[in-house]
Amino acid sequence: MNQAPQDGYNQDPLPFEDWVTHVNTAKRKIRSELSLEDWQKYGFGRRRAHEFEALAFAADTAVPREKHGELSVEEFWEKYEKPGRPCLIYGVPQEEGWACERWRWDDFFKRFGQSHFKVGKDDHGQTVRLRADYFEQYTRTQQDDSPVYLFDNHFRHEKKAILQDYHVPSYFPDDYMSFCEDDRPPYRWVGVGPRHSGTIMHQDPLCTSAWNTLLLGRKLWLLLAPDAPKRVAKGKDVMQPEDDDEACNHFLDLLPRKRARQDPDFQPILCVQHPGETIFVPGNWWHCVVNLDDTIAVTQNYVGRHNFPQVWRSCRVERPCWSHRWLRCMEAKCPDLAAWAKRLNVEDGFDMNELRQKNRMRLLQHRRRRALNALKRAKQRSAAKGLELDEQAFLVQWQDSQEAINSDSTASTTSSDSSETSASS
Repeated sequence: MNQAPQDGYNQDPLPFEDWVTHVNTAKRKIRSELSLEDWQKYGFGRRRAHEFEALAFAADTAVPREKHGELSVEEFWEKYEKPGRPCLIYGVPQEEGWACERWRWDDFFKRFGQSHFKVGKDDHGQTVRLRADYFEQYTRTQQDDSPVYLFDNHFRHEKKAILQDYHVPSYFPDDYMSFCEDDRPPYRWVGVGPRHSGTIMHQDPLCTSAWNTLLLGRKLWLLLAPDAPKRVAKGKDVMQPEDDDEACNHFLDLLPRKRARQDPDFQPILCVQHPGETIFVPGNWWHCVVNLDDTIAVTQNYVGRHNFPQVWRSCRVERPCWSHRWLRCMEAKCPDLAAWAKRLNVEDGFDMNELRQKNRMRLLQHRRRRALNALKRAKQRSAAKGLELDEQAFLVQWQDSQEAINSDSTASTTSSDSSETSASS
């Protein structure tokens, strides 16, 4: 006699215990505060699922739609990039020769089923990965409120093939950070999201702008202008104790409450992105995204001629060490850009060396505290065994095991408290 499946999943071609065990392990790591049952406590994947479609149906048309070929690059710069206005451009994959046939759901998992993709981070900041075929089995029957989302920026081994199937759309020719690829901040991602997965309300890192091209499914976007107060944008002003801040909560619970308050600081723009459309998200625009269907998308953050001052001013503070390397690379590869960066420093009275030294001193102090804590624990372990610890030798060994001081290592690269959402999803 067959036993009823556990954990709310149905039987699938892969051995049930195998993929479910791996998925549940990933869930426990990326949301350790939740029990497995809590992943469905709001009913967004079941009894309230219809509410997502109602929101999509009522989405406004405030985001302009342009057709590829009828909008030149120069027109895009003047109408959208320079003034910082979001827009949607239809037809990039078809008109620019992307291998669109490779982006069907089943085909993607046939190609990369044995590959491991990032699905989040654990409580210690360590990357959590899940094999793609396990993830695909999960998406078939999942009814979670905020499902596991495959969102990866590493294209190694067989995943390099992903980069051969698309290229940067012609509307975004600039990529000034590419002058310094050494330890470059994360900037491009592939996102494979099951229905109702999404990214929380956030601003993209380092004031960068972003483009996101959708290959499969539909996404619902909630956009807020850069001047929206953080507390208002993230819904803290209407959040209740039982609320979560996942995308599904924001759309179905926080958004109606905020609209009811008629707060002049809250001017939301909702739009639906369809397959084949590329959305442009200017720097510092708040955005929250939920996948209405199973989706596949590629996205990239960039710095170019129209947002370089904002990005440089952010980067030199958030990434001081890398900014020094970036400036040196600019001097070697694009002297005019380097001169621009230096002029901004002079205009702002900004001393890059002073900030880097302060960061370095702060890191050294942090490392000393960690070393003393490690020594204390080691002494306790030795005492429990009746042994005497050579403290000097332990500290030398501990120091040798640590990475070289890099003042970027503790600097936040995000403008929000999201982890997977540092890019436009």
